[in-house]
Amino acid sequence: MTHLAADLSAYPLTKGCWLGCAAVFLAAAVLDWWGSRNDDRQLKSASLWLLRAGWLTLTVMLAYHGLRAHALPINDSAEVLLSIGWGLTGLAGFLDLTFNHRLPTWAIATASALCLLAAAFLWAPFVPHDATGKPLIAMHVGAAILAYCVLAAQALNSAAYLLQHRALERRQFGGIYALLPALVPLDRIGSQLLGAAVWLLGLSLVIGATDWVQRDLALVALPKLAASLIAWLAGLFVTVQRRRHRLSGASFARASLWAFIPALIALYFSLPSAR
Repeated sequence: MTHLAADLSAYPLTKGCWLGCAAVFLAAAVLDWWGSRNDDRQLKSASLWLLRAGWLTLTVMLAYHGLRAHALPINDSAEVLLSIGWGLTGLAGFLDLTFNHRLPTWAIATASALCLLAAAFLWAPFVPHDATGKPLIAMHVGAAILAYCVLAAQALNSAAYLLQHRALERRQFGGIYALLPALVPLDRIGSQLLGAAVWLLGLSLVIGATDWVQRDLALVALPKLAASLIAWLAGLFVTVQRRRHRLSGASFARASLWAFIPALIALYFSLPSAR
């Protein structure tokens, strides 16, 4: 295995690799948008398969990079963004296969492409990482990244719900509104997404807080933990209100979007460059 890693070190991934993968996602977004606009099922099907191909390509490249680095791809801002793009697309595929709920392909593909484009411009020359790091910290960061992916998917889901709700109120059925799913599945899956995000972010917080206490209360990690705690509390509050039937429909979608704001702040503080 050591010889394999040594051989791989001679063939690093470059910015062009990530830009090429981003181009696949952008092509999927354009095909889905054009197919929905012209009610062309073949184009929409092609866009979905192109999205899946982009996710598979990104999976292979991240696995390759992980073998070279002897670590999970979560060590710098570029790697975190790549992991978020991968997780967001993978989550969309999971929802499609498991719950038969398909988020708009153009929205998922565009969001993933933006993550890859940002990561490409932040991409730095390869620096070996220590493979003897704490496994719990890798679990902490991994759970946080998954939570942010789920929250991003819920934000897209909520935005789609509000747009579709507005279209029905105004009896507008053309344009961008034709690209959106129906209200009922959007509302149903939103509660499940937010609940999963709260669970994952809570797990990440417990592990991160435990490590923080063991490191003599290092102040450098305090803003990240505080922002994550606020994001978790916001998500938990919205989830509880939803379970008590005090938030539903458009109100729940708007509350989910508000809860996503502290999550964005927490993500910023979680990026290695912001530490």
